[in-house]
Amino acid sequence: MKEDLNNKTRRAYDVEINERSALNQKFESIDDVLPFVGNFGRYQWYLLLALFPYSIVYANLYFSTFFLTLVPQEYWCSIPELQDHNLTMEQRVAATTVSSNKYPYYERCYRKDLNFHELLQHNKNFHSDEWKANATIKCDKWEYNLTQVPYRSISSELDWVCDKEYLISSSQAIFFCGSIFGAFIFGWIADHKGRVPALVLCSAVACLGTIATAWSTSFWSFAACRFITGFAFDNCINIPLIVVVEYMAVNRRTLVFNIAFGIHFALGSTILPWVAYYIADWRHLAYIVATPMLINLFTPWILPESARWYASTDQWDKVVENLKHIAKVNKKNPDPRIYETFLRNAQRNVHSESATLLDLFKTPRLARTTILLIIFWTLTIICFDGHVYSLKLLQSSVFVSFSLASSTELPAGILVTLILDRWGRRFCGFLTLGAIGICSFTELYSPSTEAKLASSVLARFSGNMAANIGLQYAAELLPTPVRAQGVALVHLFGIFAHAIAPYIIDLANVWEDLPMILLGTSAFITATLVLFLPETQGRSLPQTLQQGEDFGKDSNFWSFPCCKKSNLNFHDDNENYTIE
Repeated sequence: MKEDLNNKTRRAYDVEINERSALNQKFESIDDVLPFVGNFGRYQWYLLLALFPYSIVYANLYFSTFFLTLVPQEYWCSIPELQDHNLTMEQRVAATTVSSNKYPYYERCYRKDLNFHELLQHNKNFHSDEWKANATIKCDKWEYNLTQVPYRSISSELDWVCDKEYLISSSQAIFFCGSIFGAFIFGWIADHKGRVPALVLCSAVACLGTIATAWSTSFWSFAACRFITGFAFDNCINIPLIVVVEYMAVNRRTLVFNIAFGIHFALGSTILPWVAYYIADWRHLAYIVATPMLINLFTPWILPESARWYASTDQWDKVVENLKHIAKVNKKNPDPRIYETFLRNAQRNVHSESATLLDLFKTPRLARTTILLIIFWTLTIICFDGHVYSLKLLQSSVFVSFSLASSTELPAGILVTLILDRWGRRFCGFLTLGAIGICSFTELYSPSTEAKLASSVLARFSGNMAANIGLQYAAELLPTPVRAQGVALVHLFGIFAHAIAPYIIDLANVWEDLPMILLGTSAFITATLVLFLPETQGRSLPQTLQQGEDFGKDSNFWSFPCCKKSNLNFHDDNENYTIE
Protein backbone atom coordinates (compact mmCIF):
# COMPACT_ATOMS: atom_id res chain seq x y z
CA MET A 1 0.00 0.00 0.00
CA LYS A 2 2.80 2.37 0.93
CA GLU A 3 4.68 1.51 -2.25
CA ASP A 4 1.59 2.27 -4.39
CA LEU A 5 1.18 5.61 -2.64
CA ASN A 6 4.83 6.46 -3.30
CA ASN A 7 4.43 5.55 -6.99
CA LYS A 8 1.34 7.78 -7.33
CA THR A 9 3.16 10.64 -5.59
CA ARG A 10 6.17 10.18 -7.86
CA ARG A 11 3.97 10.21 -10.98
CA ALA A 12 2.16 13.34 -9.81
CA TYR A 13 5.50 15.00 -9.14
CA ASP A 14 6.77 14.04 -12.61
CA VAL A 15 3.65 15.50 -14.23
CA GLU A 16 4.08 18.75 -12.29
CA ILE A 17 7.74 19.00 -13.30
CA ASN A 18 6.87 18.30 -16.94
CA GLU A 19 4.16 20.95 -16.96
CA ARG A 20 6.44 23.52 -15.38
CA SER A 21 9.11 22.84 -17.98
CA ALA A 22 6.44 23.01 -20.67
CA LEU A 23 5.61 26.58 -19.67
CA ASN A 24 9.15 27.56 -20.64
CA GLN A 25 8.97 25.91 -24.06
CA LYS A 26 8.55 27.79 -27.29
CA PHE A 27 5.66 25.93 -28.88
CA GLU A 28 5.77 25.84 -32.65
CA SER A 29 3.22 23.17 -33.42
CA ILE A 30 0.42 21.17 -31.90
CA ASP A 31 2.90 18.30 -31.44
CA ASP A 32 4.40 20.20 -28.49
CA VAL A 33 1.06 20.34 -26.66
CA LEU A 34 -0.28 16.87 -27.44
CA PRO A 35 1.80 15.04 -24.77
CA PHE A 36 0.04 17.10 -22.07
CA VAL A 37 -3.51 16.55 -23.37
CA GLY A 38 -2.88 12.96 -24.42
CA ASN A 39 -1.21 11.97 -27.68
CA PHE A 40 -2.13 8.28 -27.65
CA GLY A 41 -5.10 7.69 -25.43
CA ARG A 42 -8.80 7.01 -25.71
CA TYR A 43 -9.31 9.92 -28.12
CA GLN A 44 -6.64 8.64 -30.55
CA TRP A 45 -8.09 5.14 -30.50
CA TYR A 46 -11.43 6.65 -31.40
CA LEU A 47 -9.82 8.43 -34.36
CA LEU A 48 -8.28 5.16 -35.56
CA LEU A 49 -11.73 3.57 -35.44
CA ALA A 50 -13.23 6.60 -37.19
CA LEU A 51 -10.97 5.95 -40.19
CA PHE A 52 -12.95 2.78 -40.96
CA PRO A 53 -15.73 4.24 -43.18
CA TYR A 54 -13.22 6.36 -45.14
CA SER A 55 -10.96 3.37 -45.80
CA ILE A 56 -13.98 1.32 -46.92
CA VAL A 57 -15.01 4.11 -49.31
CA TYR A 58 -11.47 4.22 -50.66
CA ALA A 59 -11.47 0.45 -51.26
CA ASN A 60 -14.89 0.67 -52.94
CA LEU A 61 -13.82 3.51 -55.20
CA TYR A 62 -10.53 1.82 -56.06
CA PHE A 63 -11.95 -1.57 -57.02
CA SER A 64 -15.67 -1.15 -57.73
CA THR A 65 -15.15 -0.40 -61.43
CA PHE A 66 -13.39 -3.76 -61.71
CA PHE A 67 -16.53 -5.61 -60.59
CA LEU A 68 -18.99 -3.31 -62.33
CA THR A 69 -17.31 -4.15 -65.65
CA LEU A 70 -16.20 -7.74 -64.96
CA VAL A 71 -16.63 -10.13 -67.90
CA PRO A 72 -16.20 -13.93 -67.64
CA GLN A 73 -13.46 -15.43 -69.76
CA GLU A 74 -15.89 -17.82 -71.43
CA TYR A 75 -18.16 -16.09 -73.93
CA TRP A 76 -19.15 -16.90 -77.50
CA CYS A 77 -21.29 -15.63 -80.36
CA SER A 78 -25.02 -15.54 -79.72
CA ILE A 79 -27.05 -17.08 -82.56
CA PRO A 80 -30.82 -16.39 -82.39
CA GLU A 81 -31.61 -19.66 -84.21
CA LEU A 82 -29.98 -21.68 -81.44
CA GLN A 83 -31.96 -20.06 -78.64
CA ASP A 84 -35.25 -21.68 -79.66
CA HIS A 85 -34.14 -25.32 -79.64
CA ASN A 86 -33.63 -25.92 -75.91
CA LEU A 87 -29.90 -26.59 -76.37
CA THR A 88 -27.42 -26.76 -73.50
CA MET A 89 -24.63 -24.23 -73.14
CA GLU A 90 -22.05 -26.82 -74.27
CA GLN A 91 -24.12 -27.60 -77.38
CA ARG A 92 -24.41 -23.93 -78.34
CA VAL A 93 -20.66 -23.49 -77.91
CA ALA A 94 -19.95 -26.56 -80.06
CA ALA A 95 -22.41 -25.41 -82.73
CA THR A 96 -21.07 -21.86 -83.13
CA THR A 97 -17.37 -21.73 -82.23
CA VAL A 98 -14.10 -22.61 -83.91
CA SER A 99 -11.44 -24.31 -81.79
CA SER A 100 -8.40 -22.44 -80.48
CA ASN A 101 -5.11 -23.37 -78.81
CA LYS A 102 -5.55 -21.15 -75.76
CA TYR A 103 -8.15 -20.97 -73.01
CA PRO A 104 -11.14 -21.16 -73.34
CA TYR A 105 -10.01 -23.21 -76.38
CA TYR A 106 -12.39 -21.64 -78.87
CA GLU A 107 -12.56 -18.37 -80.75
CA ARG A 108 -14.61 -15.84 -78.84
CA CYS A 109 -14.82 -13.10 -81.44
CA TYR A 110 -15.66 -15.15 -84.55
CA ARG A 111 -18.27 -17.79 -85.35
CA LYS A 112 -18.83 -20.39 -88.02
CA ASP A 113 -20.33 -19.10 -91.25
CA LEU A 114 -23.19 -21.61 -91.52
CA ASN A 115 -26.91 -21.70 -92.16
CA PHE A 116 -27.88 -22.65 -88.61
CA HIS A 117 -31.63 -22.69 -89.26
CA GLU A 118 -31.32 -25.21 -92.08
CA LEU A 119 -28.82 -27.47 -90.27
CA LEU A 120 -30.93 -27.64 -87.12
CA GLN A 121 -33.83 -29.09 -89.12
CA HIS A 122 -32.11 -32.42 -89.80
CA ASN A 123 -28.80 -32.65 -87.88
CA LYS A 124 -28.09 -31.85 -84.23
CA ASN A 125 -24.79 -33.73 -84.04
CA PHE A 126 -22.65 -30.60 -83.68
CA HIS A 127 -19.42 -32.58 -83.93
CA SER A 128 -20.26 -34.04 -87.34
CA ASP A 129 -18.55 -32.93 -90.54
CA GLU A 130 -21.66 -31.08 -91.64
CA TRP A 131 -21.23 -28.65 -88.74
CA LYS A 132 -17.62 -27.89 -89.64
CA ALA A 133 -17.03 -24.61 -91.43
CA ASN A 134 -14.24 -23.41 -93.66
CA ALA A 135 -15.07 -19.74 -93.12
CA THR A 136 -15.77 -17.59 -90.07
CA ILE A 137 -17.40 -14.21 -89.58
CA LYS A 138 -17.21 -11.65 -86.77
CA CYS A 139 -19.73 -11.78 -83.97
CA ASP A 140 -22.13 -8.92 -83.32
CA LYS A 141 -23.72 -10.30 -80.13
CA TRP A 142 -22.47 -12.63 -77.40
CA GLU A 143 -23.51 -15.16 -74.76
CA TYR A 144 -21.64 -15.45 -71.45
CA ASN A 145 -20.89 -18.29 -69.04
CA LEU A 146 -22.56 -16.96 -65.90
CA THR A 147 -21.28 -19.79 -63.72
CA GLN A 148 -17.90 -17.99 -63.57
CA VAL A 149 -19.28 -14.50 -62.95
CA PRO A 150 -22.88 -14.96 -61.73
CA TYR A 151 -24.22 -11.69 -63.08
CA ARG A 152 -24.24 -9.64 -66.25
CA SER A 153 -22.09 -6.55 -65.69
CA ILE A 154 -22.54 -3.43 -67.79
CA SER A 155 -19.76 -4.79 -70.01
CA SER A 156 -21.73 -8.00 -70.58
CA GLU A 157 -24.98 -6.13 -71.18
CA LEU A 158 -23.40 -3.82 -73.76
CA ASP A 159 -20.97 -6.44 -75.16
CA TRP A 160 -17.70 -4.63 -74.38
CA VAL A 161 -15.67 -7.59 -75.63
CA CYS A 162 -13.37 -8.39 -78.54
CA ASP A 163 -12.81 -5.17 -80.51
CA LYS A 164 -14.73 -3.21 -77.83
CA GLU A 165 -12.81 -4.60 -74.85
CA TYR A 166 -10.77 -1.40 -74.67
CA LEU A 167 -13.92 0.34 -73.37
CA ILE A 168 -13.51 -1.46 -70.03
CA SER A 169 -9.97 -0.15 -69.58
CA SER A 170 -11.06 3.27 -70.83
CA SER A 171 -13.79 3.51 -68.19
CA GLN A 172 -11.22 2.70 -65.50
CA ALA A 173 -8.77 5.25 -66.91
CA ILE A 174 -11.49 7.93 -67.05
CA PHE A 175 -12.30 7.25 -63.40
CA PHE A 176 -8.71 7.92 -62.36
CA CYS A 177 -8.55 11.02 -64.58
CA GLY A 178 -11.48 12.32 -62.56
CA SER A 179 -9.35 12.10 -59.44
CA ILE A 180 -6.87 14.58 -60.97
CA PHE A 181 -9.61 17.20 -61.30
CA GLY A 182 -10.92 16.26 -57.87
CA ALA A 183 -7.50 16.84 -56.33
CA PHE A 184 -7.44 20.43 -57.59
CA ILE A 185 -11.09 21.20 -56.78
CA PHE A 186 -11.31 19.65 -53.33
CA GLY A 187 -7.70 20.54 -52.54
CA TRP A 188 -8.63 24.20 -52.98
CA ILE A 189 -11.73 23.73 -50.83
CA ALA A 190 -9.68 21.97 -48.14
CA ASP A 191 -7.19 24.86 -48.00
CA HIS A 192 -9.76 27.67 -48.05
CA LYS A 193 -12.88 26.24 -46.36
CA GLY A 194 -11.50 23.44 -44.20
CA ARG A 195 -10.71 19.75 -44.39
CA VAL A 196 -14.08 18.58 -43.07
CA PRO A 197 -16.22 20.55 -45.59
CA ALA A 198 -14.00 19.29 -48.43
CA LEU A 199 -14.41 15.71 -47.23
CA VAL A 200 -18.19 16.05 -46.96
CA LEU A 201 -18.48 17.57 -50.43
CA CYS A 202 -16.25 15.01 -52.15
CA SER A 203 -18.17 12.18 -50.44
CA ALA A 204 -21.47 13.69 -51.61
CA VAL A 205 -20.21 14.00 -55.18
CA ALA A 206 -18.87 10.41 -55.15
CA CYS A 207 -22.15 9.14 -53.72
CA LEU A 208 -24.22 10.86 -56.42
CA GLY A 209 -21.83 9.70 -59.14
CA THR A 210 -21.96 6.09 -57.91
CA ILE A 211 -25.76 6.07 -57.69
CA ALA A 212 -25.99 7.62 -61.16
CA THR A 213 -23.67 4.86 -62.41
CA ALA A 214 -26.46 2.34 -61.81
CA TRP A 215 -28.62 4.19 -64.36
CA SER A 216 -26.00 4.12 -67.12
CA THR A 217 -27.15 2.71 -70.45
CA SER A 218 -24.15 3.46 -72.67
CA PHE A 219 -20.40 3.78 -72.49
CA TRP A 220 -20.46 7.57 -72.42
CA SER A 221 -23.04 7.81 -69.63
CA PHE A 222 -21.10 5.19 -67.63
CA ALA A 223 -17.79 6.99 -68.26
CA ALA A 224 -19.26 10.36 -67.23
CA CYS A 225 -20.58 8.89 -63.98
CA ARG A 226 -17.24 7.22 -63.21
CA PHE A 227 -15.40 10.45 -63.98
CA ILE A 228 -17.54 12.32 -61.45
CA THR A 229 -17.16 9.51 -58.91
CA GLY A 230 -13.39 9.66 -59.39
CA PHE A 231 -13.36 13.19 -57.95
CA ALA A 232 -13.34 11.63 -54.47
CA PHE A 233 -10.57 9.10 -55.13
CA ASP A 234 -7.52 9.88 -52.96
CA ASN A 235 -9.35 12.81 -51.30
CA CYS A 236 -11.64 10.39 -49.45
CA ILE A 237 -8.66 8.87 -47.63
CA ASN A 238 -5.93 11.53 -47.77
CA ILE A 239 -8.00 14.19 -45.98
CA PRO A 240 -9.03 12.01 -42.99
CA LEU A 241 -5.48 10.64 -42.74
CA ILE A 242 -4.11 14.19 -42.54
CA VAL A 243 -6.60 15.05 -39.79
CA VAL A 244 -5.95 11.91 -37.73
CA VAL A 245 -2.15 12.13 -38.03
CA GLU A 246 -2.19 15.68 -36.64
CA TYR A 247 -3.78 14.51 -33.38
CA MET A 248 -1.60 11.41 -33.02
CA ALA A 249 1.66 10.92 -31.13
CA VAL A 250 4.58 11.40 -33.50
CA ASN A 251 5.95 7.93 -32.81
CA ARG A 252 2.53 6.38 -33.47
CA ARG A 253 1.89 7.85 -36.91
CA THR A 254 3.09 4.75 -38.73
CA LEU A 255 0.34 2.93 -36.84
CA VAL A 256 -2.25 5.22 -38.47
CA PHE A 257 -1.30 4.04 -41.95
CA ASN A 258 -1.10 0.39 -40.89
CA ILE A 259 -4.59 0.57 -39.34
CA ALA A 260 -6.07 2.48 -42.29
CA PHE A 261 -4.60 0.27 -45.01
CA GLY A 262 -3.54 -2.93 -43.27
CA ILE A 263 -6.87 -3.50 -41.50
CA HIS A 264 -9.68 -1.21 -42.74
CA PHE A 265 -8.72 -1.10 -46.43
CA ALA A 266 -7.75 -4.79 -46.45
CA LEU A 267 -11.10 -5.72 -44.92
CA GLY A 268 -13.01 -3.63 -47.45
CA SER A 269 -11.15 -4.94 -50.48
CA THR A 270 -11.42 -8.55 -49.25
CA ILE A 271 -15.18 -8.35 -48.71
CA LEU A 272 -16.04 -6.38 -51.87
CA PRO A 273 -15.71 -9.28 -54.34
CA TRP A 274 -18.08 -11.42 -52.26
CA VAL A 275 -20.58 -8.58 -52.03
CA ALA A 276 -20.49 -8.46 -55.84
CA TYR A 277 -20.77 -12.25 -56.04
CA TYR A 278 -23.82 -12.58 -53.78
CA ILE A 279 -25.57 -9.39 -54.92
CA ALA A 280 -25.17 -10.69 -58.50
CA ASP A 281 -26.44 -7.47 -60.07
CA TRP A 282 -24.11 -4.67 -61.12
CA ARG A 283 -26.73 -1.95 -60.60
CA HIS A 284 -27.52 -3.12 -57.07
CA LEU A 285 -23.77 -3.36 -56.44
CA ALA A 286 -23.43 0.33 -57.34
CA TYR A 287 -26.06 1.19 -54.71
CA ILE A 288 -24.30 -0.96 -52.09
CA VAL A 289 -20.92 0.63 -52.87
CA ALA A 290 -22.46 4.09 -52.42
CA THR A 291 -23.79 3.31 -48.92
CA PRO A 292 -20.56 4.00 -46.95
CA MET A 293 -20.31 7.34 -48.75
CA LEU A 294 -23.59 8.34 -47.09
CA ILE A 295 -21.95 7.73 -43.71
CA ASN A 296 -19.17 10.14 -44.66
CA LEU A 297 -21.73 12.92 -45.00
CA PHE A 298 -21.82 12.91 -41.19
CA THR A 299 -18.08 13.71 -41.02
CA PRO A 300 -18.59 16.87 -38.85
CA TRP A 301 -19.84 14.51 -36.12
CA ILE A 302 -17.15 11.88 -36.78
CA LEU A 303 -13.85 13.76 -37.24
CA PRO A 304 -12.52 17.02 -35.80
CA GLU A 305 -11.35 19.79 -38.08
CA SER A 306 -7.63 19.99 -38.79
CA ALA A 307 -5.78 21.87 -36.05
CA ARG A 308 -3.17 23.06 -38.55
CA TRP A 309 -5.92 24.45 -40.79
CA TYR A 310 -7.40 26.33 -37.84
CA ALA A 311 -3.94 27.72 -37.08
CA SER A 312 -3.32 28.70 -40.72
CA THR A 313 -6.56 30.70 -40.72
CA ASP A 314 -5.82 32.32 -37.32
CA GLN A 315 -8.64 30.48 -35.56
CA TRP A 316 -6.52 29.85 -32.48
CA ASP A 317 -9.55 29.66 -30.19
CA LYS A 318 -10.73 26.61 -32.17
CA VAL A 319 -7.28 25.02 -31.82
CA VAL A 320 -7.37 25.40 -28.04
CA GLU A 321 -10.98 24.19 -27.94
CA ASN A 322 -9.95 20.99 -29.74
CA LEU A 323 -6.99 20.48 -27.41
CA LYS A 324 -9.21 20.85 -24.36
CA HIS A 325 -11.67 18.34 -25.80
CA ILE A 326 -8.83 15.85 -26.35
CA ALA A 327 -7.69 16.33 -22.75
CA LYS A 328 -11.24 15.72 -21.50
CA VAL A 329 -11.69 12.50 -23.49
CA ASN A 330 -8.22 11.26 -22.47
CA LYS A 331 -8.95 12.22 -18.84
CA LYS A 332 -6.02 14.60 -18.63
CA ASN A 333 -5.89 17.75 -16.52
CA PRO A 334 -3.01 19.85 -17.84
CA ASP A 335 -2.09 23.20 -16.31
CA PRO A 336 -4.29 25.86 -18.00
CA ARG A 337 -1.19 28.02 -18.47
CA ILE A 338 -0.01 25.50 -21.08
CA TYR A 339 -2.74 26.71 -23.44
CA GLU A 340 -1.83 30.33 -22.79
CA THR A 341 1.83 29.67 -23.47
CA PHE A 342 0.92 27.77 -26.63
CA LEU A 343 -1.21 30.64 -27.94
CA ARG A 344 1.49 33.19 -27.17
CA ASN A 345 4.35 31.26 -28.76
CA ALA A 346 2.73 29.30 -31.59
CA GLN A 347 1.60 32.44 -33.41
CA ARG A 348 5.21 33.57 -33.71
CA ASN A 349 6.16 30.49 -35.71
CA VAL A 350 6.85 31.58 -39.28
CA HIS A 351 8.34 29.70 -42.22
CA SER A 352 11.66 31.13 -43.27
CA GLU A 353 11.84 29.71 -46.79
CA SER A 354 9.28 29.26 -49.53
CA ALA A 355 9.68 27.50 -52.85
CA THR A 356 7.82 26.24 -55.90
CA LEU A 357 7.92 22.98 -57.83
CA LEU A 358 10.45 24.49 -60.26
CA ASP A 359 12.99 24.65 -57.43
CA LEU A 360 13.05 20.86 -57.37
CA PHE A 361 14.64 20.88 -60.83
CA LYS A 362 17.06 23.81 -60.56
CA THR A 363 19.92 21.84 -59.00
CA PRO A 364 21.26 18.55 -60.42
CA ARG A 365 21.15 16.21 -57.40
CA LEU A 366 17.74 17.35 -56.20
CA ALA A 367 16.37 17.11 -59.75
CA ARG A 368 17.75 13.57 -60.08
CA THR A 369 16.22 12.58 -56.75
CA THR A 370 12.82 14.01 -57.77
CA ILE A 371 12.86 12.25 -61.15
CA LEU A 372 13.86 8.93 -59.56
CA LEU A 373 11.06 9.27 -56.99
CA ILE A 374 8.55 9.91 -59.80
CA ILE A 375 9.77 6.86 -61.74
CA PHE A 376 9.81 4.74 -58.57
CA TRP A 377 6.22 5.62 -57.64
CA THR A 378 4.84 5.49 -61.20
CA LEU A 379 6.24 2.05 -62.03
CA THR A 380 5.34 0.71 -58.58
CA ILE A 381 1.69 1.71 -59.15
CA ILE A 382 1.76 0.15 -62.63
CA CYS A 383 3.08 -3.13 -61.17
CA PHE A 384 0.56 -3.03 -58.29
CA ASP A 385 -2.49 -2.27 -60.44
CA GLY A 386 -1.27 -4.56 -63.19
CA HIS A 387 -1.35 -7.53 -60.84
CA VAL A 388 -4.79 -6.47 -59.56
CA TYR A 389 -6.27 -6.41 -63.07
CA SER A 390 -4.37 -9.51 -64.20
CA LEU A 391 -6.44 -11.63 -61.79
CA LYS A 392 -9.23 -11.71 -64.38
CA LEU A 393 -6.83 -13.51 -66.78
CA LEU A 394 -6.43 -16.50 -64.44
CA GLN A 395 -8.64 -19.54 -64.90
CA SER A 396 -9.38 -19.63 -61.16
CA SER A 397 -12.34 -17.82 -59.61
CA VAL A 398 -11.62 -14.11 -59.77
CA PHE A 399 -13.55 -13.64 -56.51
CA VAL A 400 -11.34 -16.09 -54.62
CA SER A 401 -8.10 -14.79 -56.13
CA PHE A 402 -9.05 -11.14 -55.51
CA SER A 403 -9.85 -11.85 -51.85
CA LEU A 404 -6.61 -13.77 -51.32
CA ALA A 405 -4.58 -10.96 -52.88
CA SER A 406 -6.36 -8.27 -50.83
CA SER A 407 -5.80 -10.16 -47.58
CA THR A 408 -2.04 -9.60 -47.96
CA GLU A 409 -2.39 -5.91 -47.00
CA LEU A 410 -2.07 -6.47 -43.24
CA PRO A 411 0.90 -8.90 -43.17
CA ALA A 412 2.67 -6.73 -45.76
CA GLY A 413 2.17 -3.64 -43.61
CA ILE A 414 3.42 -5.42 -40.50
CA LEU A 415 6.48 -6.84 -42.24
CA VAL A 416 7.52 -3.56 -43.85
CA THR A 417 7.18 -1.82 -40.47
CA LEU A 418 9.49 -4.41 -38.88
CA ILE A 419 12.24 -4.33 -41.52
CA LEU A 420 12.17 -0.77 -42.90
CA ASP A 421 14.27 0.77 -40.13
CA ARG A 422 16.58 -2.22 -39.93
CA TRP A 423 17.42 -2.67 -43.60
CA GLY A 424 16.82 0.85 -44.91
CA ARG A 425 14.57 2.27 -47.62
CA ARG A 426 16.84 1.53 -50.58
CA PHE A 427 17.42 -2.13 -49.78
CA CYS A 428 13.78 -2.78 -48.85
CA GLY A 429 12.63 -1.06 -52.04
CA PHE A 430 15.09 -3.15 -54.05
CA LEU A 431 13.94 -6.41 -52.41
CA THR A 432 10.19 -5.80 -52.75
CA LEU A 433 10.33 -4.64 -56.36
CA GLY A 434 12.71 -7.44 -57.23
CA ALA A 435 10.23 -9.86 -55.66
CA ILE A 436 7.46 -8.44 -57.88
CA GLY A 437 9.66 -9.07 -60.93
CA ILE A 438 10.43 -12.65 -59.87
CA CYS A 439 6.75 -13.36 -59.16
CA SER A 440 5.71 -11.89 -62.50
CA PHE A 441 8.00 -14.19 -64.48
CA THR A 442 7.17 -17.13 -62.20
CA GLU A 443 3.47 -16.58 -62.95
CA LEU A 444 4.30 -16.41 -66.64
CA TYR A 445 6.04 -19.79 -66.73
CA SER A 446 4.05 -21.63 -64.04
CA PRO A 447 2.49 -24.83 -65.42
CA SER A 448 -0.66 -24.86 -63.27
CA THR A 449 -3.40 -22.41 -62.34
CA GLU A 450 -2.67 -22.89 -58.63
CA ALA A 451 0.99 -21.91 -59.11
CA LYS A 452 -0.01 -18.88 -61.15
CA LEU A 453 -2.43 -17.81 -58.43
CA ALA A 454 0.22 -18.24 -55.71
CA SER A 455 2.69 -16.14 -57.73
CA SER A 456 0.05 -13.45 -58.28
CA VAL A 457 -0.78 -13.27 -54.55
CA LEU A 458 2.92 -13.04 -53.65
CA ALA A 459 3.35 -10.28 -56.24
CA ARG A 460 0.48 -8.36 -54.63
CA PHE A 461 2.06 -8.92 -51.19
CA SER A 462 5.35 -7.46 -52.44
CA GLY A 463 3.49 -4.65 -54.20
CA ASN A 464 1.79 -3.64 -50.95
CA MET A 465 5.19 -3.36 -49.28
CA ALA A 466 6.73 -1.42 -52.19
CA ALA A 467 3.82 1.05 -52.19
CA ASN A 468 4.19 1.63 -48.43
CA ILE A 469 7.90 2.31 -48.89
CA GLY A 470 7.21 4.70 -51.77
CA LEU A 471 4.68 6.67 -49.71
CA GLN A 472 7.23 7.22 -46.95
CA TYR A 473 10.33 7.68 -49.12
CA ALA A 474 9.04 10.76 -50.97
CA ALA A 475 8.09 12.53 -47.73
CA GLU A 476 11.58 11.91 -46.30
CA LEU A 477 13.72 12.85 -49.31
CA LEU A 478 12.09 16.09 -50.47
CA PRO A 479 13.10 19.27 -48.56
CA THR A 480 10.63 21.00 -46.24
CA PRO A 481 9.82 24.15 -48.30
CA VAL A 482 8.57 22.08 -51.22
CA ARG A 483 7.72 18.77 -49.56
CA ALA A 484 3.93 19.00 -49.86
CA GLN A 485 4.09 20.17 -53.48
CA GLY A 486 6.71 17.56 -54.37
CA VAL A 487 4.74 14.68 -52.85
CA ALA A 488 1.64 15.92 -54.71
CA LEU A 489 3.63 15.91 -57.98
CA VAL A 490 4.83 12.35 -57.37
CA HIS A 491 1.26 11.23 -56.66
CA LEU A 492 0.01 12.98 -59.79
CA PHE A 493 2.21 10.71 -61.89
CA GLY A 494 0.81 7.84 -59.83
CA ILE A 495 -2.67 8.76 -61.06
CA PHE A 496 -1.45 8.50 -64.65
CA ALA A 497 -0.04 5.08 -63.76
CA HIS A 498 -3.46 4.03 -62.43
CA ALA A 499 -4.94 5.00 -65.80
CA ILE A 500 -2.29 3.16 -67.85
CA ALA A 501 -2.26 -0.15 -65.95
CA PRO A 502 -5.56 -1.59 -67.34
CA TYR A 503 -4.34 -1.15 -70.92
CA ILE A 504 -1.19 -3.17 -70.13
CA ILE A 505 -3.37 -6.14 -69.18
CA ASP A 506 -5.36 -5.69 -72.42
CA LEU A 507 -2.15 -6.48 -74.31
CA ALA A 508 -2.86 -10.14 -73.50
CA ASN A 509 -5.15 -10.02 -76.55
CA VAL A 510 -2.10 -9.25 -78.68
CA TRP A 511 0.25 -11.73 -76.97
CA GLU A 512 -0.83 -13.70 -73.92
CA ASP A 513 2.54 -13.40 -72.18
CA LEU A 514 3.12 -9.69 -72.87
CA PRO A 515 1.49 -8.19 -69.73
CA MET A 516 3.58 -10.27 -67.29
CA ILE A 517 6.74 -9.61 -69.31
CA LEU A 518 6.13 -5.86 -69.10
CA LEU A 519 5.22 -5.95 -65.39
CA GLY A 520 8.23 -8.11 -64.52
CA THR A 521 10.64 -5.99 -66.57
CA SER A 522 9.25 -2.76 -65.07
CA ALA A 523 9.71 -4.15 -61.57
CA PHE A 524 13.35 -5.11 -62.20
CA ILE A 525 14.10 -1.71 -63.75
CA THR A 526 12.54 0.09 -60.77
CA ALA A 527 14.37 -2.16 -58.29
CA THR A 528 17.66 -1.12 -59.91
CA LEU A 529 16.83 2.59 -60.04
CA VAL A 530 15.84 2.75 -56.37
CA LEU A 531 19.45 1.92 -55.44
CA PHE A 532 20.46 5.31 -56.87
CA LEU A 533 18.32 7.15 -54.32
CA PRO A 534 20.03 8.32 -51.11
CA GLU A 535 19.29 6.38 -47.93
CA THR A 536 17.20 8.24 -45.33
CA GLN A 537 17.45 5.67 -42.54
CA GLY A 538 18.92 7.37 -39.46
CA ARG A 539 19.20 10.75 -41.21
CA SER A 540 17.54 14.07 -40.35
CA LEU A 541 15.16 15.28 -43.02
CA PRO A 542 16.40 18.07 -45.34
CA GLN A 543 15.01 21.37 -44.05
CA THR A 544 16.18 23.66 -46.87
CA LEU A 545 16.58 23.40 -50.64
CA GLN A 546 20.36 23.36 -50.23
CA GLN A 547 20.15 20.51 -47.73
CA GLY A 548 17.96 18.68 -50.23
CA GLU A 549 20.64 19.17 -52.88
CA ASP A 550 23.44 17.99 -50.57
CA PHE A 551 21.48 15.11 -49.04
CA GLY A 552 23.27 11.80 -49.52
CA LYS A 553 26.54 13.22 -50.87
CA ASP A 554 28.44 11.52 -48.06
CA SER A 555 26.69 8.17 -48.62
CA ASN A 556 28.31 5.07 -50.08
CA PHE A 557 26.38 3.37 -52.89
CA TRP A 558 27.21 -0.08 -51.48
CA SER A 559 26.37 0.84 -47.88
CA PHE A 560 23.18 -0.78 -46.53
CA PRO A 561 22.07 -0.40 -42.90
CA CYS A 562 21.03 -4.05 -42.73
CA CYS A 563 20.31 -5.68 -39.40
CA LYS A 564 20.94 -2.50 -37.43
CA LYS A 565 18.24 -1.65 -34.92
CA SER A 566 17.36 2.02 -34.85
CA ASN A 567 14.80 4.32 -33.31
CA LEU A 568 14.52 7.24 -35.66
CA ASN A 569 13.25 10.72 -34.93
CA PHE A 570 13.00 12.78 -38.08
CA HIS A 571 12.44 16.43 -37.30
CA ASP A 572 12.32 19.60 -39.32
CA ASP A 573 10.99 23.10 -38.86
CA ASN A 574 7.47 22.32 -40.02
CA GLU A 575 6.88 18.61 -39.50
CA ASN A 576 7.83 15.77 -37.18
CA TYR A 577 8.23 12.20 -38.38
CA THR A 578 8.91 9.30 -36.11
CA ILE A 579 9.35 5.86 -37.59
CA GLU A 580 9.81 2.89 -35.36
